[in-house]
Amino acid sequence: MEEGETKEDIYKRVKSQHATLDRRLLMLLRKPYLTVKEELEMKVLKKKKLYLKDVMERMKEEMNHPAASERGIKDKTGT
Repeated sequence: MEEGETKEDIYKRVKSQHATLDRRLLMLLRKPYLTVKEELEMKVLKKKKLYLKDVMERMKEEMNHPAASERGIKDKTGT
């Protein structure tokens, strides 16, 4: 997190990264066949895309319900 960056800024950046991965995946899917390297790239892109989607969902939840996210942190620590 960069200094002065809000949660909304971070969310927008993560969303942009997600969209970039999605565009690359679509490019690969349009190819009639994939090399072994491209198949591996697709697997990695899908995992990264899923991770970013999870990050966005968590951030959305935190921005919409800040008290719930604090409770979740306390619950995980056992306090």
